[in-house]
Amino acid sequence: MQVREKIRTDEQCFALLQQGNSDAFYYLIRVYFPIFCEISRKMVQDAHAAQDITHNIFIKIWESSSRFTDFDAIKKFLYVSVKNASLNYLRSKQREKVRHETFMYYQEDNMLADTGEIIHAELMAAVRRAIEQLPDKMRRVFILSYVEQLSNEEVADRLQLSNQTVRNQKSRALLILRSILKDYTVAQILAAAALLSDLRS
Repeated sequence: MQVREKIRTDEQCFALLQQGNSDAFYYLIRVYFPIFCEISRKMVQDAHAAQDITHNIFIKIWESSSRFTDFDAIKKFLYVSVKNASLNYLRSKQREKVRHETFMYYQEDNMLADTGEIIHAELMAAVRRAIEQLPDKMRRVFILSYVEQLSNEEVADRLQLSNQTVRNQKSRALLILRSILKDYTVAQILAAAALLSDLRS
């Protein structure tokens, strides 16, 4: 069973660290890990993230211990590295937050667009069904007037009707459609009807 070195000072730790003695690493963990982990935790406000950040920095010290000239250099490295790593973590979280907010913004925007398209499609379908319920002559007058956008005179000429009959048929058609399509305004109904190009003769 391996007996661990009894390290009592930073200088002893540094000397053993230069030799690659793992006891020096355990000393670092025992004495300094809680200190620098707390520094990171105060910065990132996340205990688990702070532990991961600090642990990674301590691993770097162990893997490159020969680069340090004294223990003060190790402590300086710890402070600077933990601080920078914590700042990088915060920047990463901020970018993630921005990406998330951007994603949610466009997702919401797309959802609104999709909702608008669905409502529009429902209106078009409802208007089509309502037009199909109109009496034959009234339906033809309505389509020529509001789908094909012909004038009263043009409709009258096309169907061999008087202008007054055309006006009466249009008025009655709107009353019927309005009674069927109670959830929509006359303007919405007529706007949708104008887009039903397949109803044109």
